[in-house]
Amino acid sequence: METSPPRRKPRLPPPPPEGDPTASAVGASLESLPGELLENIVSRLSLRDAVRTSAISRSWIHRWESAPDLRHYWPRRSRPDAICAVLARYSRSVGQFCTWGIRADAFPHIDEWLPLLAAKGVQTLTLSFWDYSDVNVEYYTLHPAIFACGQLTSLHLERCFLPTAPEGFGGFPNLTLLSLVYVGLPENGERKLEAMIRMSPSLVSLELSNVEVTDDDFEDWIIQAPNLERLTITSDIDYGWQIQDLPSIQDANINIEDYSIDRDFVKLLTSLAQVGELELFIPKLRSLTLHTNFYKASSILSTFGLLTRAPNLLHLEIEITDHENQSDEVDIDFLNALWTNSLFANLDFVSIKSATCWSNEMRFIEFVLSKARLLGEFYIYHDDTGSFSKPREEAIIELAKYKRASPKAKVFFRDMERLVLESPVPYTCLCYMLSDQFDICSVAVKMKTIQFSISNWELGCKEAINYA
Repeated sequence: METSPPRRKPRLPPPPPEGDPTASAVGASLESLPGELLENIVSRLSLRDAVRTSAISRSWIHRWESAPDLRHYWPRRSRPDAICAVLARYSRSVGQFCTWGIRADAFPHIDEWLPLLAAKGVQTLTLSFWDYSDVNVEYYTLHPAIFACGQLTSLHLERCFLPTAPEGFGGFPNLTLLSLVYVGLPENGERKLEAMIRMSPSLVSLELSNVEVTDDDFEDWIIQAPNLERLTITSDIDYGWQIQDLPSIQDANINIEDYSIDRDFVKLLTSLAQVGELELFIPKLRSLTLHTNFYKASSILSTFGLLTRAPNLLHLEIEITDHENQSDEVDIDFLNALWTNSLFANLDFVSIKSATCWSNEMRFIEFVLSKARLLGEFYIYHDDTGSFSKPREEAIIELAKYKRASPKAKVFFRDMERLVLESPVPYTCLCYMLSDQFDICSVAVKMKTIQFSISNWELGCKEAINYA
């Protein structure tokens, strides 16, 4: 059977030569269209094609210059002098100006771009400079005209230095998005950045990714934006930012490699208490106390989202809150799907207080025991004050079946009610211990003092005597 010949894409006919009557007819037919329609046609073209319409006929030479809403998108390796020429000739307001991979040979021309853009009321501005990290090329310091772009609604800067704002800078009242990526700040730059954010009251999205502070010593400064919904902070160092007055915040992503020793995480998390999605990377975190529950899949995912961001965690305490019916039920496969190599890699101690021992809690306990290879002790404080809790005998029998990744892991099952007695006088509490060989034994312990801190639910028992 003979195969049919391959299909070839039909070629477009070559353009007619200059002066050709056909070209003149095309130009004449276009001229017959209403001027408003012609402007609309040109406005829908890319900037490159819009400028090329000047070759249609003499009457079209300047038409693109007055076409509204042309998007000034300049790809990598665009000629910087061409950008200057187009901006100078364009008579309308510039809604969007975006150029990527700006090279060093363009630096002398950028001082012309920014005053032109400011004069033309640019609204969306993206300036992304070439990555010269492998060669000795200093970051370009932007022209102060960047602060004269008072109509900005979106500003994205990448790999450059911000100049000092001039006296009388009134902020960016319409700015809704500010993204600074590898941007250097001037002297006392953190204070200037604080002022810029504060003077952008419409700000909805803020990204500070590897912002460089030139000062060796810097003071705390405040991120204050009443309409901010999305916040991203990524940096190798903690350069003193604090969060205050973010009533609209919904999503936050904070990834700091080396936090300051004075960082108040309780204050930080409190300021982000209303967020719906939080990513917080704390690589040096050693001890963590969580108030959460396992009744819904969403709360389980949130808990794991935080635990995976603390790869060096040694000490984990969980307080079960808001006892309610378990609306979602998860199995061990669900938890295994959340596993990462760094999760529980250094975990040595775990405690769960006010445990109901419902199925989701038990799956979590089983999961931790099966993954934490360095685990030493796991304490479960059973809350048997309500009908919602699983009977302790059933919970203990189930716990005894769980495999452990750590050969030294010991599981302790205790009565929560007896541990939180307010009276400082000696008392007797009943606890259960699951040994390495899953032997179950009861231990009666008489204690003289209990240390109880409500701030982090830290329990300490002293002078344990009279073991039986």
